[in-house]
Amino acid sequence: MKQVILHVLCEGQTEAGFVNKVLKEYLRDFDIIVKYNILETSRKKGAKGGLFSYRQAKNDLELIIKQQSKRTTEVHFFTTMFDFYALPDDFPGYADAMKIHDCYEKVKKIEDKFSEDIPLRNFIPYIQLHEFEALVFCDLKYLLIDYPAMTKQIENLQKIVEKCDNNTEKIDGNPHRAPSKCIIKEFEPFHHYDKPKTGLLVTGKIGIDGLKKKCPHFKEWIEKLEKLKL
Repeated sequence: MKQVILHVLCEGQTEAGFVNKVLKEYLRDFDIIVKYNILETSRKKGAKGGLFSYRQAKNDLELIIKQQSKRTTEVHFFTTMFDFYALPDDFPGYADAMKIHDCYEKVKKIEDKFSEDIPLRNFIPYIQLHEFEALVFCDLKYLLIDYPAMTKQIENLQKIVEKCDNNTEKIDGNPHRAPSKCIIKEFEPFHHYDKPKTGLLVTGKIGIDGLKKKCPHFKEWIEKLEKLKL
């Protein structure tokens, strides 16, 4: 049987930490090796993290694909973990997607066009609704591990989830903010919110199965990855 290797191109450090720890451990049970790369913002300076244009994402993705081994004992797959919130408007299908009301149909339109522009059978595009921190909102009590005095603030954050029909993937800029900005707004008078550290802690505590139960689009992506060896 061929070894399945999944390469995940991540928008930033927060996504990379999740992929390298939580997703990697989960997919190990499916005999899938997970590797990650972070988007490069400046090759000259060696800077990584941040998505500023589709060209940037496509260039990095094509380079990763080109660099992979041609060994007959391996099969390589490629995916992304980018936020839909503040996604650059030059992404394929973006203009048409913005005419669609339903957020799930919007992101599907962009992912489909993204897939068409990277004509590789082993490419599975994924764009997180609406931001990585939607996963943190799946179980806010775990924020108390890093921020034990923030009970009232976490109660306020839970109200945002309730106003979004208890679907954390629907938390966006309207009527509130991006999920991370909601957390930062509540915490900033008292604590600096460490996105990469706390994001990894909370999603690790919830676990992939718990995240799948709360996030339909995330669940769809994970289930595609689970079947890569088939």
